[in-house]
Amino acid sequence: MRMGILDRIRSALSPEEKLLGELAELAGRHRELAERLARDAALCGYPAMADALRAIAEQELRHARALDLMLGERHAWAKPARRPGAAGSNNWQRLSADLALLLELLGDMNQLVFRWERVDPAFAARLRAIELEDDRNLGGLRELVLRCDPQALD
Repeated sequence: MRMGILDRIRSALSPEEKLLGELAELAGRHRELAERLARDAALCGYPAMADALRAIAEQELRHARALDLMLGERHAWAKPARRPGAAGSNNWQRLSADLALLLELLGDMNQLVFRWERVDPAFAARLRAIELEDDRNLGGLRELVLRCDPQALD
């Protein structure tokens, strides 16, 4: 089987470089989630729910910044965040999409932490702290989704 140029480049990377590439993508996705949550808080007509969304958005933005700093320490940069897609017609649709993204991020972060533990345990511990905060945010966001009426038009 022939290897393409990108396959050759990837296979030449050290394990740490591969992990940094994955972390760069994850940092961009954290920023995307923060932007989506902030947008959804602005669209939310319920003040208490909007405040809770803003708090989670601020936490996710802090995570994105922390990941940016960690990447910078290793002379790497986060991949740009994707622009948030369509907002959805109600709080339930918007927050369900945010919840799905956060759940995906948590799974990816968990795998990445596990793999960093073999390369740099101290670095992995810093990632694990972010992951634990994301897990708490997941619980809070899940509660907000459960409060939403999927039939309501906002």
